[in-house]
Amino acid sequence: MGSGFERVVLNAVSALQRRASGSDSELHRSRRNDSPASRGGQRAVIVGAGLGGLSAGIHLARQGWAVDILEKNGHCGGRMDVIDEEGFRIDMGPTMLMMPEVIEALFASCGRKLSDFLTLKRIDPAYRVCWPDGASLDMDSSPERMRASLANFAPEDLERYPRLMAKMRAKYLNARHNFIEKPFNSVGDMIRPSTLAGLVRAMPMESVYSFVSRHVSNSRLREALTFQTLYLGMSPYDCPSIYALLPFIEMEYGVWFPEGGTGALASALERLFRELGGEIHYHTPATRILLEGRRAAGVLTEGGSAWMRDVVVCNLDLPTAYSRLLADAPRRRHSDVLLAKRSYGCSGYLLYLGVRDLECDWPHNTIVLSDEYRRVLDDVCTRGTFPKDPAMHVCIPTRTDPTLAPAGHDVVYVLVPCPNTQSGIDWDAEAPALRRRALKKLEAMGMPGLRDKIVFERS
Repeated sequence: MGSGFERVVLNAVSALQRRASGSDSELHRSRRNDSPASRGGQRAVIVGAGLGGLSAGIHLARQGWAVDILEKNGHCGGRMDVIDEEGFRIDMGPTMLMMPEVIEALFASCGRKLSDFLTLKRIDPAYRVCWPDGASLDMDSSPERMRASLANFAPEDLERYPRLMAKMRAKYLNARHNFIEKPFNSVGDMIRPSTLAGLVRAMPMESVYSFVSRHVSNSRLREALTFQTLYLGMSPYDCPSIYALLPFIEMEYGVWFPEGGTGALASALERLFRELGGEIHYHTPATRILLEGRRAAGVLTEGGSAWMRDVVVCNLDLPTAYSRLLADAPRRRHSDVLLAKRSYGCSGYLLYLGVRDLECDWPHNTIVLSDEYRRVLDDVCTRGTFPKDPAMHVCIPTRTDPTLAPAGHDVVYVLVPCPNTQSGIDWDAEAPALRRRALKKLEAMGMPGLRDKIVFERS
């Protein structure tokens, strides 16, 4: 969401424009929707009021652009959606916020303080990792407490762990300074000496699991330091080792939670964007990116309005943007047929629960693993089958913010990594069985009587 992300978004749009050819006849059949002259200056239209769209809009607006964001839903946030029913406020998407300094920098670039818009609380431990036999490890940001935990959990790796963290720190610095915050607009950008040197240091041919295994020997500590690649939808056995930086970021910079839930972050960005003069148009789905020759010139929305602007920013996933907003002809190597053949990351089955009288000593975040770590990952990421002993991320945000549920109740968010829709699974038939399997495992591992205590549920 920081400056590096905006560059990625804008560079993707530039690439889209370069690939486009011909004119879009829909442009000539639609109504033009231009900004009022009073707004003046350069004008931009953004598709999607997710975090990336809001962030890009904020940076454009603070530089004097007239910015319109088109959002199909009636609220901002994109995947950061929220259920607000029967006294429960449940985040539907991300629950773990990392690197808050990136968000602080966004507000500071506009002369604002993040603390005036949002209250963040650091979660410590960041999460607990649990196994079916009762073993657990709290991933703590305090080096002293982490050392004490490892002395009992993996004494053979007590001295190796700090060295591994130092290696992960190096990966983080290399990735951030040589890749994340660098623009890639040309072949020349790809062959910069610093970029090539950074690529060598990243060891792209080694997997995260192999990298971690070279530095620690305890099998469960390896699991606790590699499952994070599932955030990216990838198995640590296949994910490039550059992403071994994830546990370091969690330990060094912390895992944070916004007061009111993670959806409060989207609301804070929306408020800042509007204060800068930006406009969000809800219930306004984009149907086509309009082209003038090889240039993206505007966006067509339902009802026939054409939002013609100097710049078009599209915050949809790239495959979605291509398949839904551009005709096949201009896309060349990104046709619907070729997009369908691409390999995509794993998915997630989510349960959003309101629970009364929850008997459980679990912290805000708990990672539930299985006895067959590799097999579960292969089932989810490679074979496309449901694991018999599912892994889970369990978030109980009411541990930090009790106002998210009625008195005497808790919010329990359960995410089960599972195969994506390329697997051909019949979800109507299989989802109930996965639900039973997940809840039964949670009851066995520390939430007795969970199923009988659920008073609110969505999935």
